[in-house]
Amino acid sequence: MKKNLVALAVAAAFVVPGVAFASTSNNEDTGPVVYGYAQITGASQFGTSTNGSPAGSSGLVFGANRIRLGFKGEAVPGVTYNVMAGWDNATIAGNNTGVAGGNLLNDGLGNGGNASILDAWLNYAPVPFAQLEVGKFKLPVGNEYVNTEGNELPFVFRSMAQSLVPGRSLGAMIHGKDVLDDVTGTGVGYAVGIADDGSLDAYNAYNWSENGAVPFGSGQSGYLNGSGNYIAFARLNYDFMGPLLKAEVSGSRMSLGSTPNGLSRSSIYTWNVGMHGGMMGIHYAASYTNMTTGRSFAVGAMNSNGMLATDWNVGLGVNLHQMMLTPSWLDVEPAVRFDSFSINNHNGYDAKLDNTTVGLNYYVNSNNPHAAEVQLNYIIPSARQGKFGTGTPGGVFSATGAPINGMAYNTLMLQFQAGF
Repeated sequence: MKKNLVALAVAAAFVVPGVAFASTSNNEDTGPVVYGYAQITGASQFGTSTNGSPAGSSGLVFGANRIRLGFKGEAVPGVTYNVMAGWDNATIAGNNTGVAGGNLLNDGLGNGGNASILDAWLNYAPVPFAQLEVGKFKLPVGNEYVNTEGNELPFVFRSMAQSLVPGRSLGAMIHGKDVLDDVTGTGVGYAVGIADDGSLDAYNAYNWSENGAVPFGSGQSGYLNGSGNYIAFARLNYDFMGPLLKAEVSGSRMSLGSTPNGLSRSSIYTWNVGMHGGMMGIHYAASYTNMTTGRSFAVGAMNSNGMLATDWNVGLGVNLHQMMLTPSWLDVEPAVRFDSFSINNHNGYDAKLDNTTVGLNYYVNSNNPHAAEVQLNYIIPSARQGKFGTGTPGGVFSATGAPINGMAYNTLMLQFQAGF
């Protein structure tokens, strides 16, 4: 009897505070929902020498392309939230010394394997066609980058166009979907907003050191004074034929202000057009991205004649199970993509890199394909102009590297994914 009383007292010590806490919760809460996934990747390159450059290493690399954990929900009707952390490019060899310190995949995208908050936003939706989103989020520029989540990509890496879009930043945007749906009979969506130039993802054209973006002003240690330079962005998407064809156009502009000695810098402009869709197991995507800068008048490394960089890519996947050619336990999807990247700095430097990716995706459960899948990719580079590769000048955003997601050498990749 005494033992039962003791057990009851111990249980009450835990249960009663929990009941009291629960009683203060809003009955209209619908979250949070916890979600996440991990992608464990192995890769090996072949023929690591370009245009006579010294051969680079070609050993097997293991890493975590993406590790994501987040929670999302609805605080009250019409107000939703999402917070997601990432440990992208966590590797076995360790990477505490930065991108050059470990066997980082994919040009070291992410925060060197260290935890960072990728998304943290609130969305107010009084009506579907006029919503307000504030916080850190993907700026809506780029067809593939915006429309396809990292755990739903038909290939291990995104296209090289990711080098030319601003990525994520802190800001605010007004957006809507199904605008004039009753009038046009199709879905029209839009987004327009402004973002901070000092909270960008690394390794793209908008966060390149030569841009000289400075996030702080003067006074109060600079924390409350912005640079006066911002990213303006807009997107218009149009649903022509349901899932069969969705098209969009998007763009962004980032002002760069002036140098400390008062010389002006030009702005960066990006625009993208793309389409995607599919039906009965056939999925496709195509896009063109253009990034330009004008001449910057500055000193030293900041002197620039401007730049033009473009990327176009087309991809096709055929899911054999969805086409009823294989049973549910053999849910496989052959896929292929051609991706062409070029850059010209108007100062004698002109480089080009094409990648053809041949892939095969296997989904363990056809009813929930992205909960567990295996991806096999073989990437074949061609048109390697400008000496992209190890130990050679001519990289786009570093002295020796290819663009984000670009492979300068034949590359075999195998990725395992599990999520919840």
